[in-house]
Amino acid sequence: MPHNDAPTLLPPSITLRRATPADLPALAEADGRAFGQHYSDEHLEEIRRLFDPDRFLVAVDAGEIVGITGSYPFDVTLPGGAALPAAGVTWVSVAVTHRRRGILRALMAEQHRAFVADGLPVSLLTASEGAIYGRFGYGVATEHREAEVTRRRAVLRRDVPDTGGVRQVGTAELRRIAPELHRRWAAQTPGALSRDDAWWDVLLADHEWQRGGATALFHLAHPDGYVSYRIDRGAQTCRVVDMATATDEAYTALWRTLLALDLVETVLARSLTPAEPVQFLLADPRQVRTVGQYDGMWARVLDVPAVLSARRYGTELDVVLDVRDPFLDRGGRFRLRGGPDGAECTPAAGAAPVATIEVTALGSLLFGGADAGSLARAGLLAAEPAVVRRLATAFRGERAPQHGTEF
Repeated sequence: MPHNDAPTLLPPSITLRRATPADLPALAEADGRAFGQHYSDEHLEEIRRLFDPDRFLVAVDAGEIVGITGSYPFDVTLPGGAALPAAGVTWVSVAVTHRRRGILRALMAEQHRAFVADGLPVSLLTASEGAIYGRFGYGVATEHREAEVTRRRAVLRRDVPDTGGVRQVGTAELRRIAPELHRRWAAQTPGALSRDDAWWDVLLADHEWQRGGATALFHLAHPDGYVSYRIDRGAQTCRVVDMATATDEAYTALWRTLLALDLVETVLARSLTPAEPVQFLLADPRQVRTVGQYDGMWARVLDVPAVLSARRYGTELDVVLDVRDPFLDRGGRFRLRGGPDGAECTPAAGAAPVATIEVTALGSLLFGGADAGSLARAGLLAAEPAVVRRLATAFRGERAPQHGTEF
């Protein structure tokens, strides 16, 4: 599907087209050069399980792939529990020899025009560099908190009940029970991404090259949740790899078990939320030490009425928003009326706005992870202080957003 009419004028030798199944080795080579890794044949076979060439767009110069962008299909949960179809943008790169020629902008413009044509309300990505995607309308929607817990000192409060119910299971059994447990977790977690069978097969394949010097995966299961982890014996560390809990009882029970592991000095979790409940379960919350905090998933609103109508809000509101979207021109004025029981968002071209918001900020607010007041202070949202406060209360979710699946 060649294109020569992208918003940024490309050099005549460069064309855009959809990928083909035969392109995968060349795509992996181009991606590996961009991100500093080599893909083994075994790794390529794993990727092939998720690879749909129709969802990948490449820039080609003299027969060589010099730019890539692709996507995976997901459902993503909004505050209130509704799930929307979303595109998970991935494999974005441009060859170092072809920078500053408009290739990335052309790829992103063509890709996102296709998302709009397909009726997708939102697109998502995880960013290797934080300065790239704001200009395409993406805002940080979830945050990762990396934390270490000193196991021997991490004692749960005496009043925390020990409900039990945790058992050790093998990978085959986890593969059988985890999808439904994850689905239950995702249904109540803003920002959570769905996983189909191919994702589960890849995530639990557990190849040697995935282990980083640690053991193969171990799994703990509870009727309402599970956790997968590895043991780094040299560092006496338990690395939490994946966790999903549909009830508070399961969350507490699984953490109680992790903190009882023998021959482990530190439990390392890389995907906690900024206000993770585990620290409040402990008699000494300082034993959960933050060693890093960084952006997780970014969100890009493609259909303002669809996404704002689908989510629920923390308080009743009736506002006209002027959404600014210079990249895709999907903004405009919209009237949002909603609350805890539902919402409606409709075009309102002739109405006077009470708030002006950049589409990047709307992506950050979408799952309840950002604060409207902070966005206003940063110049991404303009409104009277009372309106900002109401928007902050309305968009805040009941729990911190987590996407759960790296893509």
